This record gives sequence, structure tokens and C-alpha cells, in this order.
Amino acid sequence: MTAVPGARLTLPTKLVVVAATTQLIVLAIIVAIARATDGATLGVRILALAAPLSIPLFVVFFLTRWIVERTTVPLVTAYRRVAAGDFRAELPPLTAGSDFIAVRAAFAAMGAALERSTAALREADLERRRLFADLAHELATPTTTLLGIAQALRDGTGEPGRLLDHLEHESARLARLIADVREVAHLEDPALPMQLEACDLGELAARAVERARLAAPAGCELRCAAAPAPAEADRLRIEQVFANLLGNAVRHAAGGVVALEVRPDGGEVVLRVEDSGSGVPDELLPQLGRRLLRVDPSRSRDTGGHGLGLSIVRGIVDRHRGRVTFSRAGLGGLAVEVRLPRRIDQE
Repeated sequence: MTAVPGARLTLPTKLVVVAATTQLIVLAIIVAIARATDGATLGVRILALAAPLSIPLFVVFFLTRWIVERTTVPLVTAYRRVAAGDFRAELPPLTAGSDFIAVRAAFAAMGAALERSTAALREADLERRRLFADLAHELATPTTTLLGIAQALRDGTGEPGRLLDHLEHESARLARLIADVREVAHLEDPALPMQLEACDLGELAARAVERARLAAPAGCELRCAAAPAPAEADRLRIEQVFANLLGNAVRHAAGGVVALEVRPDGGEVVLRVEDSGSGVPDELLPQLGRRLLRVDPSRSRDTGGHGLGLSIVRGIVDRHRGRVTFSRAGLGGLAVEVRLPRRIDQE
């Protein structure tokens, strides 16, 4: 806040100074009148001496009106500036005294809070519009393919068996996209209940790797180093985290290596998945986990997914009061590290 001259004097102190000065002036006037009317009648002397006593009344009236005008008008102006979006507006200089410190601090805090809230709303609106645009783009490809298959079946062109295979494939991919979008929206619901229970995240990780090996392409090596890691968590949601992280890593490992590590670390459990794929440019790492983000737009959606897997992971981890970070892996690809509190009620 801008420093204002005279801000060390409080408003009551300033008023006392004005009152004392006024009293001295009135006293001097009364003394002067008393000397001047020494030979006048009693009535004239009383009237002459009473007249100066009205001076404090006029001083108080005009001083109060001046204070109100100097305070309320700029105060309303400051609030209007805030309402118009100028969240750095300050209260008028008359409120710069020490008796208004709390008021000015609260006003400044209100402006800062409104600025943060407005920025968050703008970001959310931008994210919403970007989500709709990305979702429309993701839906366009399977929809166009399904229409093409329907036209080919109507015209009798193409092999019916292969067309039915394509129909089943595109329908399944569309259903998966819809299910993932529904899951992301579900995780953002603050009323979503978490089925917390005591479980061993190391054991869940080992089972997840076993299932991932069954679906992994030939030549893809999955490694697992899972130490016992008891924690309070939603078992089904954490299994979904493992499935999404491993599935994403297997898709990008290109027949290479995928490594999963689980270990306790103080009051937290660390889950880390690395792959030997091509990795992600450093400037895109902060964006990972954003809904429908596609790091490589040229990658086939059959192998690259639709960009909701990591977003679902982040949503589940957030509900567990954990955090997700992305970095370059020692294997050469992407490393995703998840830290979950061993108890949900701890900060």
C-alpha cells in the first residue's frame, strides 16, 4: 500500500487537535470582546460573549461533512474500481491512519483474493473450452469411421467381416472414451465417497504388473520392485492408478522396458513407473495430466490413447491427498512418481 503523509496520526488525534485549536481561538475572541465591551450593558455583553460560542458548532458541522465527503466518495470509488476489475485499488488517504490499519489490510486482502479467484475462474473457463474442443476432436475420428463403415455396408462395398471388425473396434474405442470422460467428471465431484481401507500397496502393485504382462506386446519387459507398503486407500481406485500408469508406459515403451517401484517413505508411500520410450519434452512435463492432452498429435490413437489416463490418475491421487510429478526417466522415457499419504487424515 502507498505511504501517505500524516498517516501516523489517528483520526481521533486529528480531531482533538482541531478542537483544541478551535477552543483557543474562541477563548481569544471572548477575551477580546470582553475588553472591547467593558462599558456596555449586561445584555449586550452577554450577546457579544455568546456569539463566539457558536463557532465550535459550525466547525464541528463543516468538519464532519468534510470528513464524510473526503471518505465516502473515494471509498465508493475504490469499491467501484474493484467491481470493475481493478483489484489493486486502495482506500482513500484519509483512511491511512493507524486506526484504519485493519480496514485497509482487509480491503487489500479482499482485492488480492478476488484477483486470485478471477484468475482461477478464467483458467477454469479456458480449460473447459479447451476440453470441449479436444473432446469434439477426439469424437470426430471414430464417428467419421463409423459413418464410413455404415455407408460401405449400405453400398455393399468392402469385405463384410473386416467391416464388422472395424465397427466393433471403433465402437469399443468410443465406449472407452465415453467411460473415461465420465470417470474424470466423477472424480471431480467433491461428494464422491472414497472406500478407504487398510491395504498393502506393494501387493497391489505386484498384482497389477502380473495383469499388465498378460496384455503387454511381445518383447516388452515389465519389472517390479514392490516393498511392503501398508496404507489407507481406496483399493479399486489405486488398482486403477496402477493399470493406467502401466498401460500408458507399455504403449510408449515400444517393446522396451517398463519398471514399477513401490516403497514406503516416512509417512508416505512412493509409486514410481518408468519406461524406455521416447519420453516427453521437458517443456511439456508440467502439462501432463491435463485432460485430453496429446503430447504427440501424430501418434495413432490406437497406440497413443486419448489422453485421459493420466488425468484420471491425477484425479484419484488428488482425492487421496497425494501428488503426482513427471520427469525424465533413467530408462530414457517418462517417469511418473505418485506420493500418497499412509493415512488420509494427515497433511
